[in-house]
Amino acid sequence: MDPSRTGDKRGRAVDAIAGRLARDEPALRSSRDLWPGVRQGTGSGASLFIGDMVGIALFTPAMAGTRDYRMALLAKPGDAVVVRQRSPGFEAYLAEYLGIRQVRFLEAQGTDPAPVAKQCRTSPALFGPLLELLQAAGSLTLHGYLVTGHLWQLAQALAAAAGLPVYVAGPSPRMSRRVNDKLWFWEVAREIAGPESVPPTAFAFGPAAAAGQIARLARVSGQVVVKVPDSAGAAGNIRFGAAQLEGLGPAALRALLEQRLRAAGWEGGYPVLVGVWESGVEKSPSVQMWLPQAAGGPPEILGLFEQRVQGREGRFAGARYASLSRDTEDTLAADALRLGALFQQAGYFGPCSLDAVLRTDPSGAEQIHWIECNGRWSGVSIPLAAATGLLGQRPGGIVIVQEYLADQAPHDTAWQCSRLGDLLLRRGQSREGVILVSPPRPQRASLNAAAVAGSQARAEALMDTVFERISPAG
Repeated sequence: MDPSRTGDKRGRAVDAIAGRLARDEPALRSSRDLWPGVRQGTGSGASLFIGDMVGIALFTPAMAGTRDYRMALLAKPGDAVVVRQRSPGFEAYLAEYLGIRQVRFLEAQGTDPAPVAKQCRTSPALFGPLLELLQAAGSLTLHGYLVTGHLWQLAQALAAAAGLPVYVAGPSPRMSRRVNDKLWFWEVAREIAGPESVPPTAFAFGPAAAAGQIARLARVSGQVVVKVPDSAGAAGNIRFGAAQLEGLGPAALRALLEQRLRAAGWEGGYPVLVGVWESGVEKSPSVQMWLPQAAGGPPEILGLFEQRVQGREGRFAGARYASLSRDTEDTLAADALRLGALFQQAGYFGPCSLDAVLRTDPSGAEQIHWIECNGRWSGVSIPLAAATGLLGQRPGGIVIVQEYLADQAPHDTAWQCSRLGDLLLRRGQSREGVILVSPPRPQRASLNAAAVAGSQARAEALMDTVFERISPAG
C-alpha cells in the first residue's frame, strides 16, 4: 500500500507537506538536475564505493578510523573502492571468506581533512584510475556513505572527461543536507506523526538564545542536551545536568556551552538544537528503510532494530532485530512509511534509517519519540545489505557490534580470523556465521562485526561465542 494513501488524516497530509516543501525549497528536487552528464539512480556498468565519513559535521579522519572499509562489503567484481588507508589483511579476508574479488582498492590521503570524494576529483592519482574504470565499463555508479555535493561534482567531472553516463545512487546535495538535519527532521516528524511524537525541542540561533533555552529546559527536566544538528553518532551531543548548571548566570552558561561545543570540533555555526535528554528510556528502536526513486515504488521497511548505545552522549555501539510489542511495531512502521513517502516525494533516493526512543512517561504509559533521520548508509544498513547479498535473502537473525575492546592490545584482521575460525561466514559454503564489517583500528582494540543466522536466538549465541573467543581468557 502507498503510505501516502492510507486514508487517515496524517497519511493524506504527506502529499500536501511534500508539495509545500518543494515550493518553499525547489532545490530539494531541482539540484539533482544541475549536473551535466550525471543522472540520479544506478547504471548497468561498474560501481565506485566511497565509505568516507568526513563530510558529516564534526567528523575527522581520525574519528572515522577504518570504518570507510564497510562499503567494500557491497562491491562486486569490476567495481572500485576508495579508502583513506588500505588494509591488505582486510582485503584478503574479503576475498577469501566473502568472495569479494576483482575489486580495485585505491588509497586516498588518509590524514587530509578534505572529503575523499573531493580528493578523487582533484588528485590525478585517483581520478585517472576512476576515469579508466568508467571508460572500460561504459558507465559508472557512485555510491557514497553520505551523498554530498563533492560526490556529484566528482560524477560531473568523470562524465565530462569520458563523455559517458555517470550515476549517483543517492539524493541531491540539498535533500541530503535536509534529511540529516535534526532540526528539519524534528519539524517534519512533528507534522507527519503528531506533536506528541517528538521530544520537547527548541531552535537556538545564537549563544544567548541557546543558554536561555538550556536554563529553561533544565528547570523542568533533569537533563538537557545540545546537538549540532547535522552531526551524527553522538559526536555533536553535549549533555548538561541540572546540578551542573546550578548557580551559573547567563554569561557563564554561554561560556560553558561554547567551550564544550568547540572541544567537540564545532566551528561556531548556528542554529543548534536544544532539547530534553529523555528519561525513562527503555529501548532505542531504529527503522531501516530503502527509498527507491518515486517511479520505482513505495518506501520499503527492511527491518526494525534496537540500537545499543554507550556513554553519556549515547554513542552507537551495535544493533539487533527489535523485540517490541505488535502495537509499538505497527506505530513505528506506519510513521516511518509516511515519513519515507514524504522524503521520497521531496526527491530522496537511497538507504534511510529513522531513529527513535521508546520511553515510559511518569504515568507509566509507553511513548515513542522520533529523534533523527540518517539519510545515508549506516552501521546497521551496510551489514544488513551485505548479509542479504551473501545469503540471497535477509537473515532471520542478526546482531551487529561496533565497539572498542577494553583491556586488550590492538590486533589486526588476521588475528581476528585466527580466533574466530569456523565462526566466520563463507560465501557459498555457510548459511550462518560472523561477518567482519571493517578492520580493527590500528591503535586501539576494536570489533566491528555482524553475526547472522536463521533465527535471532542463534545469531545472539554466535555473537556471545565471538566475545568468548576474542577475550583475553579465550
